[in-house]
Amino acid sequence: MEDVIEGRLRAWNLVRGRDCLSRRIDALAKILPWVDAPPPFRLLEMARQWGSCSPSGEIIINRHLVKAPRQCVDYVLIDELAHLKHHDHSPAFWNLIDAHAGDWRKAKHHLDGLVEVLMD
Repeated sequence: MEDVIEGRLRAWNLVRGRDCLSRRIDALAKILPWVDAPPPFRLLEMARQWGSCSPSGEIIINRHLVKAPRQCVDYVLIDELAHLKHHDHSPAFWNLIDAHAGDWRKAKHHLDGLVEVLMD
């Protein structure tokens, strides 16, 4: 019975996560000047990172991110969306992050402190 409940909870989290993150990506895509349209994205179980952006422009988000506070979610999404313009961590990339995710360092620090709780 526990396995059934765990499986249903996991499925619910994936559906809810996809819906919530889709809405945030859509909202951010409207206000970030370098994003023409919301990119394709998918949720994935990731052990060491919150997100990534493929060279083709697909955003991959850790499925556990949906459990994080909104400012943390937005930080990760803006970081990954910035890779659509700068697919590196160059000074230009960080300037873009600084300009559009003002308090990202605080959000990153908060998210880093929640890893053990959120990844469970």
